[in-house]
Amino acid sequence: MHYLIKQLFPPILNALRWYSFKYGWKGNYKTYEQAKVKCKGYDEDHILERIVNTTDKVKKGEIAYERDGIVYDEVHLNFHLLNALLLVASRNNNKLTIIDFGGSLGTSYYQNIQYLSHFTSLNWCIIEQPKFVEIGKRSFENDHIKFYYSLADCFSAHPNPDLLLISSVLQYIPEPYELLRDIQSYHIPYLMLDLVGYNDKIEDRITIQRVPPIFYGIEASYPCTFFNRLKLESQLEENYDKVFDFISENEKYYIELKPFRYEGSFWKLNEKR
Repeated sequence: MHYLIKQLFPPILNALRWYSFKYGWKGNYKTYEQAKVKCKGYDEDHILERIVNTTDKVKKGEIAYERDGIVYDEVHLNFHLLNALLLVASRNNNKLTIIDFGGSLGTSYYQNIQYLSHFTSLNWCIIEQPKFVEIGKRSFENDHIKFYYSLADCFSAHPNPDLLLISSVLQYIPEPYELLRDIQSYHIPYLMLDLVGYNDKIEDRITIQRVPPIFYGIEASYPCTFFNRLKLESQLEENYDKVFDFISENEKYYIELKPFRYEGSFWKLNEKR
């Protein structure tokens, strides 16, 4: 009996270590709008100011890496993304035009740029909220990185992108399936989804994600969708083939007391569909 108790308690304690009664993902709402009215949102000026400050320090070489307003002493490499960038460029004479949908002020660009110096051409196109685009154009554009308000805006400048990345973004979009249909209509050769959470039920689950001040300097909250995998992938399979899946991060998180890990997938356009 004592042995069983000893074996049972460590997993429970480990789960509770990552569980928070105040922060994290809570609730199960019928619609995005129903959840949104109870949230503070992501577009507050304070959050943008924090991200501007940390990204500027990365740009100037004062810190190694930032993500969501948190600074790090070393770059946290995303090997799945880096491998995808290298793979796609290798099939295009070391040239790459990437659309980074919801790419903040260039987090993934600064994360990977030191490994892309052999590219003969690199266009890193970020689509973001208007306030991000405005300050991005003013303070963060360079020979590689440019900011755009929409896919149409981006395509007017770069009509033949090679890869679209949507990382930790799709779940925060009010109409994610409409966005996917819009993306699919452009027939971009490769598509990468990263940091996506899935629901283990037959339907999507809309929650409120409450974020502690360590991220943005203030408490923030916004609707967050956990997708039914079959529904999401069926949408993509209308004109894309999945090349591989991957676990985005090893960390385990919790929707209330239900564990999940962020996942990703890499897709190739199927022109025959």
